[in-house]
Amino acid sequence: MPREASEIESRLGRLLTAIQSEEMRALGSADWSATHAALVRAESLYWAAKRSMLEAALAGRAVRAYLGAEWLSRHPRVLPAIQDLEHHLRDFAHQD
Repeated sequence: MPREASEIESRLGRLLTAIQSEEMRALGSADWSATHAALVRAESLYWAAKRSMLEAALAGRAVRAYLGAEWLSRHPRVLPAIQDLEHHLRDFAHQD
């Protein structure tokens, strides 16, 4: 696997961890369902990256749009992981 692809997977793993932390905080609250849905979407991105299909999974959307801007506005602790991923995706795209 190319090093860059594994770096993207690593960053997606960090995003998953950040969202899982939010999910644990949301247990028992009305926000749990939306947080779990965001986690499922992030897992989809991770597995798409594993199959070299991340670009197709995003279908031209930014990671933030894919996860849901409204959900993200309520969970700013996830933003550093998203910013790191987005930065790396931009760098990866410029290498083509």
